[in-house]
Amino acid sequence: MDRVVAELRDFEVREDDVWVVTYPKAGTTWAQEIMSCVMHDGDLEAVNKRHTSFRVSFLELSLSELVRKVKNVPETHRLAAKIPSTRVLKSHLPGPLLPPQIWQKKPKIVYVLRNPKDVVVSYFHFRKLVVPTKAMQAETFDEFLQKMFTGKGVSFGLWWKHYLYFWEKRHEENILILRFEDMKRDLRGNVEKISRFLGKDFPAETLNAITEHCTFANMKTNLMANNNAVFEKREIPEGMSFMRKGKVGDWKSHFTVAQNEAMDAEIKERLKGSGLTFEYD
Repeated sequence: MDRVVAELRDFEVREDDVWVVTYPKAGTTWAQEIMSCVMHDGDLEAVNKRHTSFRVSFLELSLSELVRKVKNVPETHRLAAKIPSTRVLKSHLPGPLLPPQIWQKKPKIVYVLRNPKDVVVSYFHFRKLVVPTKAMQAETFDEFLQKMFTGKGVSFGLWWKHYLYFWEKRHEENILILRFEDMKRDLRGNVEKISRFLGKDFPAETLNAITEHCTFANMKTNLMANNNAVFEKREIPEGMSFMRKGKVGDWKSHFTVAQNEAMDAEIKERLKGSGLTFEYD
């Protein structure tokens, strides 16, 4: 991925681009599907004809690394450069590693926050899905939690640095901060918020249709809206899927008392003075 990140330094950003940026497992797929529906003006028939990965370009995804047996596979960011406007682009990269032009041309950016305890749990399970090796399957939750504390061995670095970079830019006009927990509580309200941010003024009927399309239950069974098909032929543990639970508070079934106390201390130390807080239930 280092090579792709280096190439992204020269990626041509457009003022009319629409970006969704998140730390992994904070609600990326959910937000990108809503944004894709909005940018298709609520045409769900058109949305369901193309997989989300073709509607939303994951910039740092290295296709050549995923498809090693096929020569001359173009990287996602090179394909994205040829997409006509308006593009919907996705990234997990920390702010400082995003293409520099993003801060100069100021396209609209939707950034999703999720309480870090649930992020840790979701990320732990996701790694086992993506890398179904014996070593990864043997990794314990406590081992992964320690990696989240140090940032070593975890893609995209420390969660709190990622969060705070965008949290400090929350008042900029081209940045919309969403919260996973708010989306769970009021999906319809957040669909409308995203729509207005992206310059769309839809009637209630359209907003309702997008909301229904983007419920967790519907997205989990819609192969055009999730990445289950990418993993279905892999040898992965039975019952595991790309979209797992999508709930608030799942951390309670994973953290021990000691782990929870350590995580609370980490959150308090890293976020002190920032004004950033989370809901955990």
